[in-house]
Amino acid sequence: MTHYICNGSCLQNYDEEGICMSENCDKQYELLTECDCTDGQHGGGVVTKDSNGTVLQNGDDVHLIKDLPLRGTNQVYKRGTVAKNIKLTDNPDEVECRFGKTTIVLRTEFLKKKL
Repeated sequence: MTHYICNGSCLQNYDEEGICMSENCDKQYELLTECDCTDGQHGGGVVTKDSNGTVLQNGDDVHLIKDLPLRGTNQVYKRGTVAKNIKLTDNPDEVECRFGKTTIVLRTEFLKKKL
């Protein structure tokens, strides 16, 4: 189902295309824009995206786009290393990844969704 949202001060959500009819909105009577939400929450939920802007979900596989040294150790996760079955966090810029028996939190700017 396609959703629509007002970009004005009211931020009203609609299930059909049209114009904003909300009183006290600075964009009243202007066309609604299509919402890019994935869960029907109209931006109310956290949307986590990888370095290319692809939406990530729990259970996705990602790979590193840069060599990353692990702080406090001499271990380096090499570019192209795959993390399977990621878990999203409350922060849309971070995901929880598991490499072997080690679980770490990585910034999404260093990840690319494996297609």
